[in-house]
Amino acid sequence: MSDPLRITRTGGTVQIEMMEPASRNALSDAMRQGFHDTLQALSTDDTLQALILTGSDGVFCAGGDLKKMLANHKAGLVSGAEDITPRMKHLHRWLRLLRDLPVPVIVAVDGPAYGAGLGLALTGDIILASTRASFNASFCKVGAVPDGNLFFTLPRMVGLQRARELFYTGRTLKAEEARQIGICMEVHPPEALLPRAQAIAAQMTEASRTAFGLTKAISARSLELDSDTLLQMEAQAQSICLTSDYHKEAIDRFTRKLPPRFDFK
Repeated sequence: MSDPLRITRTGGTVQIEMMEPASRNALSDAMRQGFHDTLQALSTDDTLQALILTGSDGVFCAGGDLKKMLANHKAGLVSGAEDITPRMKHLHRWLRLLRDLPVPVIVAVDGPAYGAGLGLALTGDIILASTRASFNASFCKVGAVPDGNLFFTLPRMVGLQRARELFYTGRTLKAEEARQIGICMEVHPPEALLPRAQAIAAQMTEASRTAFGLTKAISARSLELDSDTLLQMEAQAQSICLTSDYHKEAIDRFTRKLPPRFDFK
């Protein structure tokens, strides 16, 4: 049996590729466990500088494994909410690990990102799409509520009214509409998608890991905290950054008219 995830590393960049395209990379038990174990290890990896998440063979992720869900119902393994809660908690455990990684998480969506697969995609910091990508919060079609943290991420990206429309209708967004409403940042031909994600990751490995981690943590709460609290967090974070070796080297390079280590293009 092949591994559901392929993990490759180039310097400080790790790439996670979902490798079950025959099932449209549905979140099988093996894939869920693979994500959990991989992200658990990466969450304590101080050498990690960027993460790329993608699918395989023109498929990102179709979300929950509906065939397994049906089999569980037929086998009498699901009789009440108490049978579902542990699975949801396991999903949330590794999604939090992905969400909270203190490095850039770049998601390259080629093909469908549906249901929990959409939630997985929106956990990233930068989302790129191919011209054949599509996005769908399809839960209403099977009598379920959105999961994969979509109640948090989608309204913040597209606004509450648009998020509700997508939740209520389960309609499919093509790549260009997704870009226009803020779900993805860029759209590329399929053959250019992963190279673009890799180029972004390579550039970001030159940024300050400390500054990026603090920026990510604070900005994640920027829509729920008041201005004074954010100013306090800003002051504490800046005190850390402006006394770091990275900052001292950066201003030294600036005064000597040397190119900066990090200059995103």
